[in-house]
Formats: sequence, C-alpha cells, structure tokens
Amino acid sequence: MPPLWIVMCGLSGTVAVIAEIGNRRRNNRRDIEDVGFMPWPTITALALLTFGISLAFGLGFISTE
Repeated sequence: MPPLWIVMCGLSGTVAVIAEIGNRRRNNRRDIEDVGFMPWPTITALALLTFGISLAFGLGFISTE
C-alpha cells in the first residue's frame, strides 16, 4: 500500500482537476445570469496547496519526525 501522503497527493490533484473543469464550465456557460454557488477558484487553490504539501511530505522534503 502506498504511503498516506502520496494517496493524499493523488486525491488533491484529482480534486484540483475537477475544480478546474468546473471553473471552465462556469466561464463558458451560455446563460451568464445563471449564477452558481461553488467557489471553484478557491477549491482549486486549496487543492493545489494540499497537493504541494502532501507531495513534499511524500517525497521526504519535509519530515514529520
């Protein structure tokens, strides 16, 4: 089983990709008055932050000891 940090890295990377797809769909919608409620840029930023931190822990750049 892979380490937990690498699993977290993969999950947050997946969330970042999904959030970017959602943001792109929001920007290209036909009805501009159809307001959404998901903060896609914030979700993307937090997912990428989690991705970077978990990658650093997983590769050993940051130690938990």
